[in-house]
Amino acid sequence: MAIPVEGEGKDMTQGTTTEDGKPLALRARKQRRARLQAMEVASRIFRERGFDQATLEEIADQADMSVSSLLRYFGSKEQLALAHHIDHLESCRLHLADDSKPVVERWRKFIVDQAMSLRSFDSYNEERRLIVSVPGLLRLLSRIQLDQQDDLAKAFAAEAGVDPDEDLYGRLLAALLVAGNEAVYIQWLRSGGQGDLAEMCLAVVDFVAMRLGSRADTAAQVPSLFRARPPAPQAKARSRRS
Repeated sequence: MAIPVEGEGKDMTQGTTTEDGKPLALRARKQRRARLQAMEVASRIFRERGFDQATLEEIADQADMSVSSLLRYFGSKEQLALAHHIDHLESCRLHLADDSKPVVERWRKFIVDQAMSLRSFDSYNEERRLIVSVPGLLRLLSRIQLDQQDDLAKAFAAEAGVDPDEDLYGRLLAALLVAGNEAVYIQWLRSGGQGDLAEMCLAVVDFVAMRLGSRADTAAQVPSLFRARPPAPQAKARSRRS
């Protein structure tokens, strides 16, 4: 099941302009400010009180909005806690929708933008500590990453003009890129934020491309990955007894 994204089709994560450079309407700007304020308040309360002890009522009150408005923006307490990750998923979808560039280049642009958008090492480290301490948040993060992997795999299949359900190469490439990106973030956190995060993420893309090879090279080396799935056997019609 795909993660529902508030404002799907619009980048709700940054700036005051639309994708084509036009200024956002006043209502949209107010909604964005209210949403970002709620995310900041929730992050602080989760940090101070813990996820289970924090309530939507307390968050809504300190964010100067009603609980119904809070839920309209985020859908659930879990989605509020992972709002930045869900925003990144929507940003990824917007990048992948730009079919004027190869899919790998769209992915490279996305991961650089994602790395540059981090608030700070400390805030991201605190958020990850919260996630690993709450099973429900870990499950939601896994769903987000699977959705991202599915979106990327479909983009690779569309680029190659093949059925995404039959494209094992595209799914392998997507899985390696998404998992590799996550591994970089974990290593970056464990190192105390040492190194250029964007460069490390890009290095993973280069490594995956080098090790897996192009679609044509992989087809030549491992042809079993490209064998068409045999058609499902059709049930034989049973003759009725007279």
